[in-house]
Amino acid sequence: MNRIYLKILFVGALLSMACTTKVSEWVLLNSDSEKYLLVYFHKNELTQSENQQNKVLENQFAPANLIFKTMKRTDIEKPYYALYFNNRIIAEYAGSEELKHIARSPVREKIGDDLMAGQLCVMVYLKCGNTEKDEKGLKVIHKTLENSPFGNVISLVELDRNSVDESLLVSMLLNVESDLKDIDEPMVFGVFGRFRALEPLLAKGISEENINLMIDFFTADCSCLIKDHLPGSSILCNTNWEDPQPALVNSILDANSELMHH
Repeated sequence: MNRIYLKILFVGALLSMACTTKVSEWVLLNSDSEKYLLVYFHKNELTQSENQQNKVLENQFAPANLIFKTMKRTDIEKPYYALYFNNRIIAEYAGSEELKHIARSPVREKIGDDLMAGQLCVMVYLKCGNTEKDEKGLKVIHKTLENSPFGNVISLVELDRNSVDESLLVSMLLNVESDLKDIDEPMVFGVFGRFRALEPLLAKGISEENINLMIDFFTADCSCLIKDHLPGSSILCNTNWEDPQPALVNSILDANSELMHH
C-alpha cells in the first residue's frame, strides 16, 4: 500500500458523509466477511463415506467465512480439495485430514480475540527472513506505536514468512494483492473489523508517516465511501463475531478531543 493510496482512504473518510462510529468499529459491527470457497473435486460418483466425511468437515468449519461444495471432474486421477478466494486458488489438499485447521491457527485465534476485545486493529508484521531488513522495519513499528496516542489499543503480531503452522495465513496475506508473493520484503498488514487485512506497507514504505496514516484511517469517522468501497481482503477464520467488547479507541477520543478528525 503506497502513501498516496493511504491518503486517499483517509481524506475520503473525512470528506464523505460520515457517521460518528469509527471505521474499525463500524466494520466489526456491520460488515460481513467475504467468503472463501472450498471445493472437493472428484472423478467418480460420491460414495457414502465421502458424503459423510464432507458433512463432518462442513460442521467443523462453522462459523468460518467458508462455503463448501463438491464438483465432478473427469480429467483428474485422484480426488482433492482446493481453496479459492475471489476466483484465485489459495491452496490444495490431498485429503480431509489436512483440513482440520483450515479455518483456525494460533495466530488467527489471537488476532480474532484481540479484535473482539475492542482493539483498534492488529498490525501483522510478516517478516521476510532477512534479519537486517526485518529488524529495521520492526524498530519503526515499535517507535511509531510508542509515540502514538492509540498505541495501547493496537496489537502487534510478528509472523515468519516460512512458518509451517501459519502457512495458510501467510498464503492468504500474500494474496491480498496479486503480486505480493514475488516481493521478498517485510510487510505490515493492518487487520481490522472481522479479520479484514489492508494492502500492506512494505520495505521502505514501512515508515512512521505511513503507519500513522493507517491509524488515521482506522480512527476516522466511517463514511458512505468507506462502507461502499471497503479496502482490503477478508482472511479465513472461524471467530464468532457476535457481541464484541466496546471499542477501546472511543475512551481515548472522549478524553482527548484534540485527537478527533475534523
